[in-house]
Amino acid sequence: MDTLKCSIDTCKRDFNILCNHCHIQVCTKHFIQHVKQANAELIPFSDELNSLVDKIQQQNPTIDIFEHLEQWREESHRRVDEICDEKKRQLKVQLDQRKEDQLKKLLELGSKVKELIDEGDASFKQIEAVKNAIEKYRRQSQEFESPGYFGWNKPNIYLDITLFNHELFTGVGTLLSFEHKMKLNEFYGKEGQKWSLIYKATRDGFSATDFYRCCANQGPTITVIQSRDGGYLFGGYTSVSWNPTEKYVLDPNNPFLFTLTNPHVIPPTKYAILIPNYSIYPQSSYGPIFGGGNDLYVCSESQISRKSFFNFPHSYKDTTNRGSATFTGTRNFQTNEIEVYRLMET
Repeated sequence: MDTLKCSIDTCKRDFNILCNHCHIQVCTKHFIQHVKQANAELIPFSDELNSLVDKIQQQNPTIDIFEHLEQWREESHRRVDEICDEKKRQLKVQLDQRKEDQLKKLLELGSKVKELIDEGDASFKQIEAVKNAIEKYRRQSQEFESPGYFGWNKPNIYLDITLFNHELFTGVGTLLSFEHKMKLNEFYGKEGQKWSLIYKATRDGFSATDFYRCCANQGPTITVIQSRDGGYLFGGYTSVSWNPTEKYVLDPNNPFLFTLTNPHVIPPTKYAILIPNYSIYPQSSYGPIFGGGNDLYVCSESQISRKSFFNFPHSYKDTTNRGSATFTGTRNFQTNEIEVYRLMET
């Protein structure tokens, strides 16, 4: 009866152990070597953990936030001084005008009273009118001296600082920095929105089949692509699932393309939809396609082909005027990595 040999090419022994982790069949000697080799991989992990401990111990994130707080305090003081000075000026103008108006009316009443005295035949009605006018001006004078004469609206100054949840994009994604994650949520329109990695091409495969196997029926997603040349980051968002319908799909919920890094030093920018009826084109033979004119087209096995291309702008609006060269500097490109994140309900 034939016996199975050890998986090590140079070994002629029969295998008697199956490694459940690696699924290889080895003899006892090479199994011991295999275990030692696997354990040796722990050494660099330990070194990396020590480095991370040292890095965290040396970090002082309060420096930046404290500087921002000091800047806010100085700016707030300056602004309060400006508002106070302006209000003083406005109040002085208003009060001077009101005093002038009251003095004018009092002088007019004084002239009228002098005239009545000189004539010596004032009627009871005229005398009563003078008394009422004097009483009115007396009350106004008292009100003028009262603190309640002025209406105050002094809103409290309030400062709210919270730590962001850095786990906005969960999974083992490697493309996005914290700043990029915040920017994508800004593009989406919800600061604290959470996303979960459902597809990573270097892990799951670059074929169209791999893409749809992982991304179909997942609801709203953000696709992030890294080009091989230059390592530029770009992609798109759609609220509809990547189900291979083999036709253009309407997305009425503001899909968009974006650039995070590019050869033109354009800051992270969102490119809104112009023609929602052609938002995406889920075709089972290709990767993700955005736009009726293939604004962004990713071919199958895009890591080994330069058939992926941009025909931008077509269904999406170009606000930075770089056209098809916007994202990588060239019309065609090859991918280095693709990550797709699905929206997590919150």
